[in-house]
Amino acid sequence: MKLLLKLIFISNLVITCILNVMFFAVLFLPVQALAEVCPPTAPTTSHRVARVIDADTVELSQGERVRLLGIDAPELGYSGQTDEPFAREGKQALEAILRRSDYRIRLMPGQESRDRYGRQLAYLFLPDQTNIQRLLIQDGWVMQVFVAPNLEFADCLRPVEVVAKTQRKGIWSLAEYQSGIASVAVPDSTRGATLVHGRVVRVGQGKENLWLNLQGGVAIQVPRRYLENFSPRLDELTGQVVRARGWLVREDSRYHQWRMRIDDGRALDLLN
Repeated sequence: MKLLLKLIFISNLVITCILNVMFFAVLFLPVQALAEVCPPTAPTTSHRVARVIDADTVELSQGERVRLLGIDAPELGYSGQTDEPFAREGKQALEAILRRSDYRIRLMPGQESRDRYGRQLAYLFLPDQTNIQRLLIQDGWVMQVFVAPNLEFADCLRPVEVVAKTQRKGIWSLAEYQSGIASVAVPDSTRGATLVHGRVVRVGQGKENLWLNLQGGVAIQVPRRYLENFSPRLDELTGQVVRARGWLVREDSRYHQWRMRIDDGRALDLLN
């Protein structure tokens, strides 16, 4: 009986030691070894980054420029302009991420693979499948954007941005990102993608677009071919306060001074 109890004690001790070793092994696994929550969903190709232009654009070793899909970074200042807040830090963060793999990446092209500037549109991953866009979003260096048809990781990355915003990381420490720019007070210096909020004073119906005219001269342009991507119905939003995210373009027309085109419902929030 004593021998049996001794054997049971030794067995339990061995099992406990094994479990402790397994626990600490998992605890101290490098981040790269953990499963990526937003892994590639299509074949990727291997490349090497020669230069980081900013937090959402890189240049490959063969000279081709690649625009990272699904995100937009604050603008760096060129031609005498000043850097937007966190633009320089975001660029440095992307450089640090790429140094992990000696600037070697995997590239997954978007459904629409070129932009109007001829740049390749793609999602980037480290060789271990770590999603580079996710890393930039989770530390608050970039804002998520939604541009059809390149929406492969839109839902996967949204919770990541919510956490960064809640923790006020990076750009989310700024009021213009937390609440958005008021449509009645858009600064003339506004550049690139941003968030804007305001009350819908008019819904315009055009042949190719539906327009949400906000107080202060901001117009949200929604191509009719994408109306099915929105809920609730946009033609019922008169009087409602909304927040939209996208590229705000200065355009002094008869009906508005600023225009923002959106084509996905995830780019529009109903605030009231």
